[in-house]
Amino acid sequence: MEKGIVKLRWVLLVLMIIAFLDLLYLYTKDYSSYFNNRRGIFARATLTPAGGDSLTEKTWLIVENTDGFKVECGLLTPRDKSKRYPAIVLMGGKATGKYAVDYALDIRNVIIIAPDYPYEPKENYTITEFLIDVPEMRRALLDMVPSVMLLTDYLFRRSDVDTAKLVLLGYSFGAPFVPCIIANDRRAAVGVMVYGAGELRTLIRHNVNRYEGKAISEFVGLLGGLLLRPLEPMRYIEQVSPTPFIMINGTDDEMILRENVEALYAKAKEPKKKIWIESKHVNPRDLELTKKIIITLSNELAGLGVLDSTAVLP
Repeated sequence: MEKGIVKLRWVLLVLMIIAFLDLLYLYTKDYSSYFNNRRGIFARATLTPAGGDSLTEKTWLIVENTDGFKVECGLLTPRDKSKRYPAIVLMGGKATGKYAVDYALDIRNVIIIAPDYPYEPKENYTITEFLIDVPEMRRALLDMVPSVMLLTDYLFRRSDVDTAKLVLLGYSFGAPFVPCIIANDRRAAVGVMVYGAGELRTLIRHNVNRYEGKAISEFVGLLGGLLLRPLEPMRYIEQVSPTPFIMINGTDDEMILRENVEALYAKAKEPKKKIWIESKHVNPRDLELTKKIIITLSNELAGLGVLDSTAVLP
């Protein structure tokens, strides 16, 4: 009996060492090759008209590479095809995905493309459900990087895109992807994080702690930080330069800690700009705040020469 217990302890110790080494490998691994291989070579684009108005066409788009990797998107394009327009790759909140194009209020003379998320998060998780879904969640989140790279390949093939004026914009759930994508694909003219920050471990811990106990939030934060290390904004933010970098955040954001915003901004290199808006966390149903963010961002992009005064209607 005693020998059996000793043997079990050794087995558990070996398993713990293996698990630790696996996590260490995930933590230190360079994912650049994975992102580029997953992106592959552009093969085709399938467009399905979805309405619009007198000035703008709305389309559901599927972009695919030669390996069968697909990205679903929402796409807004000006009906006038005689000119070339700035393009915004828009990574929205977890509940919007490709439908983020529906919240591009009163924007004209700009092409907007919003990739869908390949994993749809649940409203609430038990610990068991979370652990079961972790591999799928992680794979889907990592795939956002090659997805945007493949969409950029598509945009660069369009004759109506001004490829010198590509904006990579992530807000809320989509914000942390921005530094990683720019570090692996230098084609964006500007990188923008709206209501996002760095240090994912503490952000995850903070948000889980709003609904669960301290022990659970510490565990989920630690696990999430390790598994999402390949996307950690703090890991890539210095590589964003010389691409201009803009952060827009809410002064009373209940989801994004101010110290996390300040930590990421402090590590970013010039050119950079940080803007605070008096608000809680961004919500697409808050049309007044959405409009304020759009006007603020449009003014900044106009100052950089990426957008002009016709992009946002008064």
